[in-house]
Amino acid sequence: MITDVNLRSEFQSRLLNWFETHKRDLPFRKKKPNPYHIFVVEVMLQQTQIKTVIPYYHRWFKTFSTVESLAQAPIDRVLKLWEGLGYYTRARNLHKAAKMIVDEFGGKIPNTVNELMRLPGIGRYTAGAISSIGFGKPAPIVDGNVARVFARLFNVKKDILNSDTQKYFYELAAQLVPEKEPGTFNQALMELGSLVCISEIPKCEICPVRNLCLAYKNKTQLDLPVRKNKTEIKKIEMVVGIIEKNSRILIRKRPPYGIWGGLWEIPGTVRTKGQTPEEALMQEFQEALGLKIKIQKTLPQIVHHLTHRNLMIYPYVCLISEKQKRGQASSVARMPVPVLRSMPKNTRWASQCNLKRFSFPVPHQNILKRCLTQQVVTFR
Repeated sequence: MITDVNLRSEFQSRLLNWFETHKRDLPFRKKKPNPYHIFVVEVMLQQTQIKTVIPYYHRWFKTFSTVESLAQAPIDRVLKLWEGLGYYTRARNLHKAAKMIVDEFGGKIPNTVNELMRLPGIGRYTAGAISSIGFGKPAPIVDGNVARVFARLFNVKKDILNSDTQKYFYELAAQLVPEKEPGTFNQALMELGSLVCISEIPKCEICPVRNLCLAYKNKTQLDLPVRKNKTEIKKIEMVVGIIEKNSRILIRKRPPYGIWGGLWEIPGTVRTKGQTPEEALMQEFQEALGLKIKIQKTLPQIVHHLTHRNLMIYPYVCLISEKQKRGQASSVARMPVPVLRSMPKNTRWASQCNLKRFSFPVPHQNILKRCLTQQVVTFR
């Protein structure tokens, strides 16, 4: 624990002086922060780098300038604006939280950690960031950057992902955060971890607080932080089938939960053990969509990396087989697009023009783009 008041004051002073000179010029760093802007950007920054978030930040507030406009928007529009940012549960929770803010808080972002943590998708760190940066409350925060700084600053040789270690870090953060300018201090602490006290080889030679750092003093900075519980990366093989009919492509909306929840997709499935990709695809179209298909062309595989999953996606161009059961085959062939009575309500036949209205996961966007640019699908 930090018992020396002078040491705490020196740390705060050095860090804030360094931040004033070296902070990055970011659109959401303003002298008078907008709590709604801070709320949105902190959710965007969960699991995502700042450079990726910035263009989304600008586009977001051109469309949803207030929390009320976000609350009133249909979820499909929210997901479309979020398209490509990943971790779509964040967008769904942000939409739910906006509705809750309007209904229960009169359209005003809550300013305390406890109230903020009542909102969907808001944990202790995000609540602390919104409260301190958006409202000037002395709320402690501990994200990955702060945990790394603390592990070295206090020479903590325990697993930083352990709940007890996290609790200890929050106790340290609560003692360090000042009453005056707590939001600036918290941003400075995160910036230090992002720019100086980096993961592999910390830049101790330019660190403003290296003389206060126990790891630097003991030459253990390269050994820290300690992470023992690494999540196993799973390999998942998926297959998708592109079917074009009457100048439209068949697309399907995913369930509102799980991976890519609520987004549209090229219909497909996960390949199970013992199945070939072709068998898995034909079974999915038969059982889920009531269509018998035949594979016309195999497209190059797509590799997509998620936090704890590596996806291998096998795309195929397919045709609806003429050898379907009497009644089903004829009805599919004669019915006007996009209506297909034998198919689920979550499917659509989308024209090339209308495809832009639907929000797809990044790998599905890439497959569709390749199909269109290489004229694999011609939209005759």
